[in-house]
Amino acid sequence: MRKLLFTLLLLTTSLPGFAALQASVDRTQLVEQQPLELTLESTLAKRTDQPDLSPLETHFQIESSRKLNLVSTINGRSLPVTRWVIHLLPLRTGYVVIPPLELAGERSEPVTLHVLTQTQASDISPTDIAPIFIDSELDTHTPYVQAQVLLTLRIYHSVSLYDDSTLSGLEIPDARVEALGAPKTYERDINGVVHGVIEVRYAIYPQHSGVLDIPSQLFSATAVQSRSTASQSGSHNARFIQLRSPSQQLQVKPIPESYPAGVPWLPARQVRLSQNWQPDPSGELTRGEPLTRTLSIQADGLTAMQLPELNTLADDQDELRQYSDQPQLENQLSSTGVLGLRQESSAVVARHAGRHIVPAIRVPWWNTTTDQLETSELDAVTLNIRGNNSFNDTSNTYTGPPPAELPVLWPWQLATVLLLAALTWALVKLHGARRALTALDELGEDTVSLDTDEPGNPLADLQTACRHNQPAEARKALEHWAKQQESDLIALSHAHPILADALDDLNGCLFGQTEHAWRGKPLWRAVRKVTQARQRETEALGENAIEPLYPDV
Repeated sequence: MRKLLFTLLLLTTSLPGFAALQASVDRTQLVEQQPLELTLESTLAKRTDQPDLSPLETHFQIESSRKLNLVSTINGRSLPVTRWVIHLLPLRTGYVVIPPLELAGERSEPVTLHVLTQTQASDISPTDIAPIFIDSELDTHTPYVQAQVLLTLRIYHSVSLYDDSTLSGLEIPDARVEALGAPKTYERDINGVVHGVIEVRYAIYPQHSGVLDIPSQLFSATAVQSRSTASQSGSHNARFIQLRSPSQQLQVKPIPESYPAGVPWLPARQVRLSQNWQPDPSGELTRGEPLTRTLSIQADGLTAMQLPELNTLADDQDELRQYSDQPQLENQLSSTGVLGLRQESSAVVARHAGRHIVPAIRVPWWNTTTDQLETSELDAVTLNIRGNNSFNDTSNTYTGPPPAELPVLWPWQLATVLLLAALTWALVKLHGARRALTALDELGEDTVSLDTDEPGNPLADLQTACRHNQPAEARKALEHWAKQQESDLIALSHAHPILADALDDLNGCLFGQTEHAWRGKPLWRAVRKVTQARQRETEALGENAIEPLYPDV
């Protein structure tokens, strides 16, 4: 217990407080004539503030300097950060100190460097290599706009590290950044010395052409020093270390002029298309029978949000009707980047018998590996639709006996009178039934206000479609209403059987599976009951009631 408290005390005393101006370097040991990258970072600097770099001119030659405005997360808060990246060339060898620098009344901490001569570098033993250093690697420096760039950071350490090591997040203006999983750890032998390696990968998507700066990242860790080193320096065996990764720069190319105009820009390593039908479209199909069509597009190097829509059937097409579900989007992350997947499922219904052709699908894309235009495509599909003749069979029509054979007797006349009487009674009953159906079709006023007069409320469109018995318009308004319920028709119909029955009747009429005319009264009554039930549930929840254990999904 005492040992644990002593260790925590050492770690606490070795961590410096957060300063307004921080100075860090990408390496603490280098060879003469080798450039060095110094990073100054401040959260208090104004746009017009500039650090005083004159103290560096004593031991360094300032080769270049650039300024970056970023947003960083510190202790859970997003703060604006101003960063200066300064490239230095040491003017002398040995131990050189970067002096404290001033900015807006704040001073940075000094940084000690060890600059080796060429002779010292050739005679240095593997054990004298810097105990911690960072390597940064890009798979390309000249990507296309919106194309994937892989950034790999490797942190090498030949000394043990405590579990408090952290790497600042990567945030780039004018670019989307996707972390490719958790950091990987492994070992690598360098000049006979075993180094632990912490590897972090990012996928970067530049959003504009031109020059894009990839800022450095700050690595912080507590290293374990050997007893001999600690005794020589007079410090504890725990040493706090901060290093920055090398900054990088991209030359982002615009969309090639040879790329087709008016189509989505898809820069990827590979694009694959596939489709699946249920049932098999090559067999004989019946008019009004729905077919489930699933289209998929996969792109290696693009996210799912970048993939285009694959729908090839127009909404106003008369021969084939398509009823689409919401597309499914998925990103699969790996060490090689992002694999985007978009899947679209829809029901295709043929309204008339005959031979119908579902058009081919062609998706142009730019191959970033071969740097040329390619096209992925799916062939057209032919549907052979047969009609339903069960209601058109007139082969056994009864013609009756010839008039000459009919006996002219009074029983026949009596039978005719009885038949006329029965026919009259049937017409009276039919007239009454028609009046009852007319009264049933008339939509009464709601007992509960459903805000049908409110602009943009799909219940108004649904009430109008049901009142005029328009199944197609009712289906569109019903889907819009279901989306506003934060659910879908399948979940609502499972939860409310009355809505399931009305929806089955509507689908049967739309898909040509029923011969009778559709009436909107049952559907409107079901939607009213569902809406009122959900209103009562909402009011109950508002009165501190317990939420349902299995809500709609």
